[in-house]
Amino acid sequence: MRKWRSLLFVCLSYYPALAQEVPLGGWQTHFSYLSALRVEQVQDRFFCATYNGLFSYQPQNDSTVLYSKINGLHDTGISSLAFEPDSRQLLLSYRNGNLDLVQLDENTEFQSITEWPLLRDAPSLPDDRRSYQLIFRKKLAYLSTFFGIVVLDPSRLEVRETYQNIGPGGSETAVFGISFTQDSLYAHTSQGILRTSLSDNVNRQFYGNWQRVPASFTATSIAVLQEKLYAGVAGQGIFRKNNAGWQLVYPATSQRVSLRVSQDRIVAALDNRVVTLSPQDQATGFRDPLLVATQEAILDAANNLWVADRQTGLISNFSGSYRSLSPPTGDTTIATRTDSIIVDRNGFQWIRLPGTLGGGILVKNPATQQQRYLTASPNNGGLPSSQVNSLSLDRNGLVWFAADRGVGYFVPEGVLSVGAVNAVLPIFGQRRLLSNEYNTAIVSEPGDRKWVGTRNGLYLFSPDGTRLVRQFDAANSPLPSDQILALKFDETSGRLYIDTPNGLVSYRSDASAPAADLQTITIFPNPVRPGYSGMVGIKGLVNETVVKITDLAGRLVFETRSEGGTASWNLLDYTGRRARGGVYLVLTIAPDGTESRAGKLAIVE
Repeated sequence: MRKWRSLLFVCLSYYPALAQEVPLGGWQTHFSYLSALRVEQVQDRFFCATYNGLFSYQPQNDSTVLYSKINGLHDTGISSLAFEPDSRQLLLSYRNGNLDLVQLDENTEFQSITEWPLLRDAPSLPDDRRSYQLIFRKKLAYLSTFFGIVVLDPSRLEVRETYQNIGPGGSETAVFGISFTQDSLYAHTSQGILRTSLSDNVNRQFYGNWQRVPASFTATSIAVLQEKLYAGVAGQGIFRKNNAGWQLVYPATSQRVSLRVSQDRIVAALDNRVVTLSPQDQATGFRDPLLVATQEAILDAANNLWVADRQTGLISNFSGSYRSLSPPTGDTTIATRTDSIIVDRNGFQWIRLPGTLGGGILVKNPATQQQRYLTASPNNGGLPSSQVNSLSLDRNGLVWFAADRGVGYFVPEGVLSVGAVNAVLPIFGQRRLLSNEYNTAIVSEPGDRKWVGTRNGLYLFSPDGTRLVRQFDAANSPLPSDQILALKFDETSGRLYIDTPNGLVSYRSDASAPAADLQTITIFPNPVRPGYSGMVGIKGLVNETVVKITDLAGRLVFETRSEGGTASWNLLDYTGRRARGGVYLVLTIAPDGTESRAGKLAIVE
């Protein structure tokens, strides 16, 4: 202990973490916020749902807030959303049928989020469970779905009514949107526009109480303005219903005609422009190069336009000119995969072959053109299957693979010269490693632990693949999907990038590339604020650096070794209790004892 105490006087390199440092065990989304689909105004805040994400924008202070599973949402991929002003509830509907009921405070900040997996978990519904449209009426939420209309009471978390099989003769019909007059409910369905009475005496669950509204066209959307029914028709424009039938009030060749009512106007999102119609059918057009693939549009009280555009994001002209208000978007997918061809320490190329070429792995010496195919046959590869989806070279020079029926590795030495070559298949849980999973990706991190992506989530194993360190899926983590498409590890930052069908996210591992020396160490987060439940990271270390954390009296609280260039502390002492508030000393020493550094960590209670 004297040696460690002497380090207190040579704290040469202590750098507190930067504000943007992602904590160990922390997640980040890397979604595209340009694929905007829906826009909803709540007081001075505009919520915009994109294909994978949700964000809000406040023009008063030019501020943007991102929402995801990381900060409280329960799913990914919003299909529709709506706001109920009296209860201050924002209802989010996801593509898989899940619902989030968000309670907003007076400043439109999220106060609470209640998951409502009503449709997602229903046992007998069709696979398509999304809500094509959400609309509130008298505090009840009406969901337009593939299987009909669902009426919900969010205040009681209960189903009021369902209108299924409302087509002619009681046939099934998909409902894409609804609108209300004082006495009627209109539904835009796969069998045309249907109408029913809102009278309390009418049983709307009986198909006989739904009548088809005659029309010579197929509507793409409907809306009601001042008790008049409007229909958007692809390639024709906007029609209004009158006593004599339908009247074309705005001709347009646009294939998309999405109608909403906003500020006592019909607001129509066309292919690459927006048109508003007054109750007197006076049209006003909006065009701009940023309007490329408009999906939905509304007006604010000052008649500024707010548009959800599928290519350019949330667009508005509130500042006098059109601009995109979507958050900046970086890489949203792992575009270049490096796990199809790897080069081992001998310079041999390991190439995973697609099924069209027979599958397996081709090992090739570029210098001599000598090569060998490794297959599922014994002594000629011994792969668990010929479907190899990913390759990774670890710190020990072993070539790891992820196949559809297991995970294992090869020892490269002699692979082109010896007769019998068989994959090593680690044993985990009394069976071959992940032999019951379809494994899609594998990557080694600097500490040589193995991340494996599957169709059922993400696994982190010990370096030899025999011990499970962590397991993530969409239910217990911010992963947007259980299906992992690709993995990429950034050794400098310690981030694991995870590509899924529902978007790209990253996880801050407690491992990173080792530093050459201990000249610069970073402790983060620092200080540890009240309520923080994550891990403290110490980075800038050499591999297997010894890290000791003591109080100011020199009493040892925690000790560990780094995974590559990073070590972590879960803020628990040796007794398993959370460390008390105060200042702690972080003492680091290289494994060979040649150099050491120290820093301070503050825990605030």
